[in-house]
Amino acid sequence: MSKLKGFYQNNRVFVILMGVSSICLIIILSIVVIYFFDQTSGDAYGNRLNGIETVELTNQKLKKIEETLKQDEKVDKVTVHLKGKIVYINCYLHVGKATDAKNIAINALTAFSEDERAYYDISFIFDKTDQEDRGAFPVMGYKKSDNNIISWTNIVE
Repeated sequence: MSKLKGFYQNNRVFVILMGVSSICLIIILSIVVIYFFDQTSGDAYGNRLNGIETVELTNQKLKKIEETLKQDEKVDKVTVHLKGKIVYINCYLHVGKATDAKNIAINALTAFSEDERAYYDISFIFDKTDQEDRGAFPVMGYKKSDNNIISWTNIVE
């Protein structure tokens, strides 16, 4: 104990600075750890899904949208799935052109209510079943929730 007391008396400034720097280092490390762990513990979507309960799309509604799209004679198969706030619609056509795909997508929007169109983003991907006669396919379109039109990829027919 006398050796420590002697060391402290001989190096008082050094011991005080090391104590203060150790305390500061512990505080800084704890703030960094709390910051990064707090970021990863929350919801993956943050607050973007607030209000989804009021306009929730059920599996029955998604099946109804699939059936609406399958009513067109040019459509071969359709898959509709929901991830967060985006409705993904993948559609394969027997025959038709890119303009037919656009018309099918516009008709598909009628299967959504006004509130659903205003809340959800809708992504359309149209492709041909016949891989040899693809032409301008795949055709992709996206309707943002706060927009009334579908934005399409650059289509050359």
